[in-house]
Amino acid sequence: MTEHIKHSPPKARTSHFILVLAPILLAFSLSQFFRSAQALLAEPLRGELAVTPEQLGLISGSFHFAFALMQIPVGVMLDRYGPRLTNGLLMMATVVGVIIFANAQSVLGLMIGQAIIGLGCSAAFMAALVLAARWTAPEKFAAASGLIVSFSLLGVLASSTPLAALVETHGWRTVYYGLAGISLLAVVLDLLFVRDNPPGYVAPDHKGETVFEALKGMVSVWKNRQVWLLSGVAFFSYPAILTVRGLWGGPYLHDVFSLNAVEVGNVLLIMTIGMILGPPSYGQLSRKMPGKIHGLIVFAVLVGAGACLLQAFIGPWGVGVAAVLMLIHGFIGSSATLSYAASRQAVAEHQIGRALTTVNLATFAGLFVLQGIAGLIIGQFDAGSPGGYQAMFMFLGIGLAVAGISFWFGAKRKRD
Repeated sequence: MTEHIKHSPPKARTSHFILVLAPILLAFSLSQFFRSAQALLAEPLRGELAVTPEQLGLISGSFHFAFALMQIPVGVMLDRYGPRLTNGLLMMATVVGVIIFANAQSVLGLMIGQAIIGLGCSAAFMAALVLAARWTAPEKFAAASGLIVSFSLLGVLASSTPLAALVETHGWRTVYYGLAGISLLAVVLDLLFVRDNPPGYVAPDHKGETVFEALKGMVSVWKNRQVWLLSGVAFFSYPAILTVRGLWGGPYLHDVFSLNAVEVGNVLLIMTIGMILGPPSYGQLSRKMPGKIHGLIVFAVLVGAGACLLQAFIGPWGVGVAAVLMLIHGFIGSSATLSYAASRQAVAEHQIGRALTTVNLATFAGLFVLQGIAGLIIGQFDAGSPGGYQAMFMFLGIGLAVAGISFWFGAKRKRD
């Protein structure tokens, strides 16, 4: 690091940081909700608009495709303009996208709405991480990012049983109109309360950076071997979890175990609890085990692989078995916190935004690809066939295993 942060007293800095971060966390929680809600909306969309498995994959994937496309410009914008303006302005698009989705009368309309929502939510997580990088000491970044991810998963929590209950009583369109209002509130709070830097922080001055210089900086990040290794594992790790929790877990539980919407929401709630507890746990482990972050990443990815393969072969034995495997996958299989912490350490401070968004780009490219392929796999079988879901879980498990082993040998070679 060539730049240094001038820290204010810890107590004042921490309390101020929480106030500054809160609006970004609301935006990030909404992002988590929107990317996870399709698991509960699958049945209403099937019934009202006759959406097929392949089309459901495209609808959900539209969010992730637009989100991924925005990661390169978001990285440049965060380093150039800061989290407050970048997230606040993009979240305005979220409001528009939610309204379009709520009014959609076709698959195309749903895809357009989801894509605009994805575009609008594309800066929230990275904005929170950039704020954490500026407001916390480097050795505390992994723990801070773990808490950020954990808190944001309240949005995933809301997309389980609470969403199922609201959809049953008010309909999914009414729910989305309400979400448009909450998204607008997030914009207002962002612009009012978010501050890019703590008191005494001397920020690197990159506002005079030309487009060519910004792109050159992006290329230098892409040349970083560590960033490439982390991007490779990011393509499979969290995308596999969200392919289950955010999309196909709901239809799987409905079709294989004949659960109703609220019962499906209850099981997905169990997986969500694991997803909430996992990131801060790994954040604390990384502080207590310095130098072991690569081993922790490999462990998490291989646990995820095992959970998916077991889900394929013993999950159908009973809903209790399936729920436990989902809990294990969500809790122990999440290495996202570790990947972002490692990427933050791999580059100079003025490139943090671009490094984080590069890893995030790989994550959401993986979501688009994995969810789409999962839909194609399930679509090859008869509607509601357990065989389709078994094949999907096998695909996810094998992909995770390959990613974990490849990362292990790549990181080991780097150390050697």
